[in-house]
Amino acid sequence: MQSAEQIIQQLEQAGFRAAFLPISAMEQVKEHYDTLLERGPDTQWLRNAVKHFHENQPPKLEFEPRSILVTAHPYVGGKLMLHRKGEVIEIPIPPNCFGLPPERWIVKVLPAVVPGIQLGDIRGISVKLLAVLSGLGQYGRNNLCYVGEWGSYADPSSFYTDIPYEGPVQADLRMAACETCDLCRRACPTGAIGDTQVIDASHCLSSANNGRKGPMPHWVPKGAHHTLVECLRCQECCPQNPPVDYSHTLELDEAETKRLLSRRKKMPADIEQKFRAFGLGWSMAALKRNARLFVKAKEA
Repeated sequence: MQSAEQIIQQLEQAGFRAAFLPISAMEQVKEHYDTLLERGPDTQWLRNAVKHFHENQPPKLEFEPRSILVTAHPYVGGKLMLHRKGEVIEIPIPPNCFGLPPERWIVKVLPAVVPGIQLGDIRGISVKLLAVLSGLGQYGRNNLCYVGEWGSYADPSSFYTDIPYEGPVQADLRMAACETCDLCRRACPTGAIGDTQVIDASHCLSSANNGRKGPMPHWVPKGAHHTLVECLRCQECCPQNPPVDYSHTLELDEAETKRLLSRRKKMPADIEQKFRAFGLGWSMAALKRNARLFVKAKEA
């Protein structure tokens, strides 16, 4: 069987970044969850995260895990281009919002790189935490994981494996640059980024945009919507991030735009099909609502 170092090298040749954690790192993971409520706002979201962690420990696997493999690859962004009243309205789509093409799925790549490797799903543990403990990335003040030159526009994945590994666990979890910078905190439209180590995810604009149906909660300011889903404010202003590539575009003509922005809650079937083919597998009702909110904010 190949060594952890050989596997990392081959994954990097395939366009990924990779790192291993010794299975003993679960001690640090447990300590993280046991102290989570002390280091962040005491919200139902955090209480649920702690409960979810403990419910999935110890993991139910068909083999004895000997390490944790963490991988990442870069995301691309995009734009929804609408035609309205003779003008073109471009709605940004953050880099982490698209379904991945099959050739990028790490579960498709790994068996070819490491024949016979045993993998187990990791449940209840933040993949961002595993990425920073492994040294693959570091936390930003905005609680996002930054991976090298990709910045926070990277998608991490993690698995239990049967690969032997006894390397170190990263101690410096947050980027040093964040200690003297609070651009993301000031840019956050809902005040979710505070002075604690953990953001108030229950008041992050992304949590309101992504799947919630109906009207927005009272804590979302009018005019805050600047993307089709998620939120980019804390990433756009970050000097540790590269510029977003918005070349992936979906265009709707004037008639399609009018139907998308209508007050009807249900997404038109033909437009839904276009969205899904484009890689947007979100709640269609939320996408429709968010597009209307973006246009309304722009035209106000």
